[in-house]
Amino acid sequence: MTATRQRNDDEILADIRREMRWDPRIDQAPVEVMVADGVVTLTGVVENVSRRLAAFETASRVRGVRGVIDNIEVRVPQVQVKRRR
Repeated sequence: MTATRQRNDDEILADIRREMRWDPRIDQAPVEVMVADGVVTLTGVVENVSRRLAAFETASRVRGVRGVIDNIEVRVPQVQVKRRR
């Protein structure tokens, strides 16, 4: 039987950041990623739910991740409507 080497937090963090750079849904989103004992914490503010979900999915699928804490806030940009007079 072959033992699988446990991945360290730095390896997991590097993989998550690399995956996020390649995902067009979250490439430019200001999401901060922290890893402690294989548990990922995502923080930041994004403009829609799909970016939040994409960040969560990306972090979740990286090998070695034991869990994801999603502290990402969604703030929909305000649209100003000019009234006609």
